[in-house]
Amino acid sequence: MKVIVAHPGTQHSFRVAKALKDAGLLFKYATTVYNKDHSLLMRFVKLFLGKDNFARAQRRKCLSLVDDDVIQFCELEGLLLLALIRLDKSTKLSKAYNGYISKKFQQKLAKYIINEHVDAVISYDTNSEILFGILKEYAPNVVRIMDHAAPNRHYMYKCYHQYWDTCGEFVNTLQVYKFIMNESLSEKYIKEILLAHYHIVASSFSRDAVVYEGVNEKSVFLVPYGADEKFFVESERKFSNELIKVLFVGKINQQKGIAQVLDAAKFINSKNVKFEIIGPGIEFCKDLYEPYKEYVTFRGFMLHEALLEHMKNSHVFVFPTMGEGFGLVLFETMAAGLVPITTRNCGGGDIVEDGVNGFLVEVGDTSAIVEKILWCKEHPVELATMSQKAIETARQFTWDRYEKGIVEVVLNVAKK
Repeated sequence: MKVIVAHPGTQHSFRVAKALKDAGLLFKYATTVYNKDHSLLMRFVKLFLGKDNFARAQRRKCLSLVDDDVIQFCELEGLLLLALIRLDKSTKLSKAYNGYISKKFQQKLAKYIINEHVDAVISYDTNSEILFGILKEYAPNVVRIMDHAAPNRHYMYKCYHQYWDTCGEFVNTLQVYKFIMNESLSEKYIKEILLAHYHIVASSFSRDAVVYEGVNEKSVFLVPYGADEKFFVESERKFSNELIKVLFVGKINQQKGIAQVLDAAKFINSKNVKFEIIGPGIEFCKDLYEPYKEYVTFRGFMLHEALLEHMKNSHVFVFPTMGEGFGLVLFETMAAGLVPITTRNCGGGDIVEDGVNGFLVEVGDTSAIVEKILWCKEHPVELATMSQKAIETARQFTWDRYEKGIVEVVLNVAKK
């Protein structure tokens, strides 16, 4: 087969491309910005992009691919977008420009696929409608596979509004997710789902989100992500009822259930239970977070090495997300030995065995979070056992396993 993996950004598409390259199935990896070894444009823009933006552009490289494996469309536009993202604080202009690039990218890619007689393309959610539409009309034999980095937005709208009353004032932190605020906007993403022949998802929650639109479950393949080896760190944490450290890592907004984390900290309000919040986002709704500063410590964005130190010294990871495709941070914190408290509206329902290697709670249930944290404090011996179980679980989910799963999907659909 001649298979193209296409993404105007990166996400986990490098992993998919690597898997197919190793299996002899990859024809090209298609993207916008890519750090080729002899790219004159990349050298030229170094003079104009700031140090941070150029570093971001340099990271657009997969060491498992050679330059000839990569085809680029809209490269200059993609570089301009990297700069615009940093300058556009409101994000309105950058999002509009990103939409323009995505449309142009898909049109050019479709033409290339048709001219090169490609057998299959793996494209990504929110970047596939135009591509799949053109291929359906002019090259219907090309197998159209959508890899869902996030769940179906229409299903997400439904799930979030089911628990809308639990958000309180923190509903304001969801304003950036326009599809969550407006059902008609969320419905715009249905078309690209129905244009795909097959779907790849990372969790049962994402699978349910696709099936919700009437897609046959047999055309949806669940391939869980993996945990990087760097998160399996040695830790000398001590388990006692004298002190328990609770960690939250992620974007600080209600998508991640931040209201429940903060309310739990306020309710417990104990010097023996320390809450740390790591991640960006507090700057967007400062007034909402100000009253909680006496109950939690906001650390802001943190680089990898510093984050690992906080993981090594923490006991519990609380992640009461309202809904997402797969919280990679679940694997990462479990690999570091933290016991997760999370919901089923992510990969939690697939990897957390309630009471064995972590805890599952309902979305918006602050009292359940409080109960689980206090139980962890009062049962240090059991918590230590759960910590080891969490590590053992993370060990089972590797990127090697993920890559093998991707290859199996492509070979499976090739037979149909």
